Amino acid sequence: MTNFTVFRRRRTLLLSGASMLVVGNLPGASALAQNAPVTIGVGADPVFTAFFVAANEKLFAKYGANVTVQSYTDGGEALNALVANQVNMACAGEPTHIVRLSRAELRPLAVTYQSRTYLKLVARKGIPSADKIKKFGIVAGSVSEYVTGLTMTKLGIDPAKVEMVRSGPPELPALLARGDIDGYFVWEPWPTLGVQQGGHILMTCGDVGYTSTLWLSATSGWLASNKDVAGNILKALAEAAEITRKDPPRAAQSVQAITRIPVPQTLNSLKDMEPVIRDFSNEDLKTANAISQFLLSKQAIKAPVDMGKVLQRGFYKG
Repeated sequence: MTNFTVFRRRRTLLLSGASMLVVGNLPGASALAQNAPVTIGVGADPVFTAFFVAANEKLFAKYGANVTVQSYTDGGEALNALVANQVNMACAGEPTHIVRLSRAELRPLAVTYQSRTYLKLVARKGIPSADKIKKFGIVAGSVSEYVTGLTMTKLGIDPAKVEMVRSGPPELPALLARGDIDGYFVWEPWPTLGVQQGGHILMTCGDVGYTSTLWLSATSGWLASNKDVAGNILKALAEAAEITRKDPPRAAQSVQAITRIPVPQTLNSLKDMEPVIRDFSNEDLKTANAISQFLLSKQAIKAPVDMGKVLQRGFYKG
């Protein structure tokens, strides 16, 4: 199975720390009780490594939580499942959360990953610098488009002189190879795949002032009845994140056990990111509000969002 296939195939793996389970619709918050099953939705790639380690090494059970980790194609699908009350918690990036806040009262509890290099700008051969790009490939309404905008602002590129070509992430390397676009700024593994098809890396998101993060969230109703459980889940994830930082090969084995992503691929991805469970910082709040304004400008949301009222700062004490 190729790396490309691993990331494109849709997964609905239901995984717990002890066994594989099949789950239907979950009970509402009122039906949940101490030690009741909790299902967490995540995407199926190495940025969610801490969740896979915690499940595979039974760390949730160690902290008294009966958790199933359910893997979807990406964080967006996981968050859709949370909005639909098909899971109790879910993990995804900032824009993915913000565009769904009008449909559900989501409560981001903590950061579960951060990176200044996981998103990369890939250019085709013959493009020596970002200011020479005339056609940007973007994943509309995502951090891909947001960071592309930061790039143009930093370099003083006139947006009117640049064409934005909308695409899904899997198609970007092929568009680059055919010359349909000059470059794209997106998350792994698509930059690496672009390089394999003749492209080269020009910048990372940190170069334009952006730190990528993932948030673990619950709905407000579920959280109101399960604060202790949510706290214990974060403790388990914190231990899993520490294992990942200190022993990447061990963590990669857990990722492979659950997602079938090859160990070398996960190890390569882990070089670009820091699995860490932490509270939201002032910088996180600033970035979240900036992304909210960006999404409003693109009409991806209908009204501005005050992220200071949404992020549950202080919930995770660390």
